Amino acid sequence: MTTRREKQRQATLEEIKTVARQQMAEYGAAALSLNGIAREMGLTTPALYRYFASRDALVTELIVEAFQSLGDAIEQADAEKARNDFYGRFQSMAHAYRHWAIAHPQDYDLIFGTPIPHYHAPKERTVPLASRIPTLFGILLHEAEVAGKVEIPVEYGRLSPPMQQIVQAIAAALPLENRPPNADVSEKIIIAATLIHVRLFGLVWAELHYLALPETAVPGELFQIELNILTNQIKLEKTA
Repeated sequence: MTTRREKQRQATLEEIKTVARQQMAEYGAAALSLNGIAREMGLTTPALYRYFASRDALVTELIVEAFQSLGDAIEQADAEKARNDFYGRFQSMAHAYRHWAIAHPQDYDLIFGTPIPHYHAPKERTVPLASRIPTLFGILLHEAEVAGKVEIPVEYGRLSPPMQQIVQAIAAALPLENRPPNADVSEKIIIAATLIHVRLFGLVWAELHYLALPETAVPGELFQIELNILTNQIKLEKTA
């Protein structure tokens, strides 16, 4: 049973993170400071150190939560579609990516935007979470390939020997349920999933920062055009 003190501590932790996100939205992630958060909350800065040892510890926690939330949103969108509806799953996952970014712009900027000066994210915590996004698309494409519902262009598999080694290691570690015998993940799948994420990122970043079209443009229209181009390029078939 959670004690009253534990509940109060958890509430304070959440308030700290909420105020931190508000600061990032107003001033940018680089301006985040425990002093500013303490002033906003009516606390002393030393009091915050009982919750976060440093600004970097707070930033890391915000990054971890953002990646987890984004990954969960994509995974949930995938789960809502029939497993053999690969086209529908892809569209749903991609739109979940965009919708999450629009709903959490400060978190999106934190994990994909300009690096914070003098901050170094702990790779052991952040890299697995960051790789979850292309991994989810990679699993989808692999399942579609096994079912004969996608055709990745040969250009995606023309790799240098060093790149081949990297991609093969990623493919071998891809967490597949009931991995079929003799159905290894192709190198093309890994490259395609990686580039899909890069293209989604570029479109969403441009939309959030009004780099592609005026603010008055129809929301999501350019994004959908790019998704249609992507599915045509990899010949991802619609379910009849």
